Amino acid sequence: MTVIREVNLVTHHQARWKFLYRGHALPGGTSILTVTDGFQWWHFQCRSEGDNMYCINGSEWSRFVQTRINAMITLYSKQDGENFHRIRVRS
Repeated sequence: MTVIREVNLVTHHQARWKFLYRGHALPGGTSILTVTDGFQWWHFQCRSEGDNMYCINGSEWSRFVQTRINAMITLYSKQDGENFHRIRVRS
């Protein structure tokens, strides 16, 4: 799995997670990312903001972050044949 980005979640991430990404694993424009940790599934809003900047936000993202403040998360790209991204959460 290829790492898209890692972040240590803090309170302001509840509103959005804005990050630089120069790869091709995220779609352009506005889309819904289907994400799993292997046990639970989420649907996060993802928006390309130009200049390789992306933003993940939305109500499901906000609820996800709220229960994981101070956790380190890693977002991975889709693997061949999969239509979802994986996320790893470490407390």
